[in-house]
Amino acid sequence: MNKQSMSWRESYPGRVLTAVAKHGLTHGLRDSLARWAREQVRVAATPFSEYGWALTKSQSAGLPPPSGGPLKIVWIIPPLEEASGGHMSTLRAIYHLERWGHQHRIYMSGRIRMSAERATAIARSYYPIKANVELFTGTTADSDALVATLWRTAYIVRGLSNTARKFYFVQDLEHLFYPPGGLSEFVKDTYRWGFYGITMGDWVARVLRKEFGMESSPIGFSYDCRLYTVSGTRRLSPGKKRVLFYARPSTERRGFEIGVLALSIVARKMPEAEFILLGSPLRQSQLPFPAILPGVVPRSELAGWYRSCSAALVLSYTNISLLPMELMASGCPVVSNRGPGVEWLLTDDIAQLAEGTPEALADAILGLLNNDELRARKVAAAMSFVQRVDEAQEMRGFESGFYQGLGISRPVLADG
Repeated sequence: MNKQSMSWRESYPGRVLTAVAKHGLTHGLRDSLARWAREQVRVAATPFSEYGWALTKSQSAGLPPPSGGPLKIVWIIPPLEEASGGHMSTLRAIYHLERWGHQHRIYMSGRIRMSAERATAIARSYYPIKANVELFTGTTADSDALVATLWRTAYIVRGLSNTARKFYFVQDLEHLFYPPGGLSEFVKDTYRWGFYGITMGDWVARVLRKEFGMESSPIGFSYDCRLYTVSGTRRLSPGKKRVLFYARPSTERRGFEIGVLALSIVARKMPEAEFILLGSPLRQSQLPFPAILPGVVPRSELAGWYRSCSAALVLSYTNISLLPMELMASGCPVVSNRGPGVEWLLTDDIAQLAEGTPEALADAILGLLNNDELRARKVAAAMSFVQRVDEAQEMRGFESGFYQGLGISRPVLADG
């Protein structure tokens, strides 16, 4: 056996394929997931130092609500990263709310390996916000609204009292990111503390209300229409078939293994097709087919990649990501898996939906690649859908959520 085939068999996707061949699809995937989980588990030698923050004493909000006007909003965020969808959604909200006169303080918490100046520069690479990023050292400025943006930041918000109301920006059901056990229970506890939720989409809000009794205001998905358009250069020759895959092996909910298996079927049935895997720095040895691997791409370059593709595979096994909106606005039809976290936004009219198995997803991709009329119909319906979306209007929903949580009327504020 040569070195290349050995490296493929030893890679994670290769081991998944081996397990599927040995045990069948369902049991093979379960076996692979269990093996991965065992490899990732790290037992804390000193549990209290690792998880002592979970014992933070709950403090009630101790300040009166404002009488009206612009709000003073404090945000607690995890360490900033470049090319993070979660940070982008938070910073987009801050950007628009600043335009409407609201004042912001941003505190970065967690294991921080950068200065406040560097964090501010990263934040402004997403959106040109005015607020600086400060390092959280145990206290914050007084606020009308104190906002948790990730489940661990909710534990910080729990222990602070110098605000009129505590809020929770919930972009996904984070307890589903972990197997049943301690971490998933830590997350679920945060939904029971009486914070007012502002959620990404209806599905998250419905689950929080039904399962945890958490009051929430959902906001719709949107996209930056300045970046994602059908206008601009294309990198695809006429008649060429190219498939983009949002490949995030470190993010379990994005179904990397299932996506690779689906694309391997497409590659076998349509060997002339090209594949682009972006979202993570991958190596060709991880894949059973040739692919273009641009890795993590700057936001300014994404639309060019999207426009170059005949179809895009974007999997979501919890809440859907923002990518489908951006892809559809760039004229690229989307293939995704069925499920409540996807179908609250995508329908069969605007996307190519299939059961979340490699075979079904491969058939969905091939259906688009082999049928130009179907592909054109999906693109036209998707464009009509995304052109009705207005980013600023969706952010007004964020603003309304703050006023609703505070129990006061929203004044009429001019756009900045």
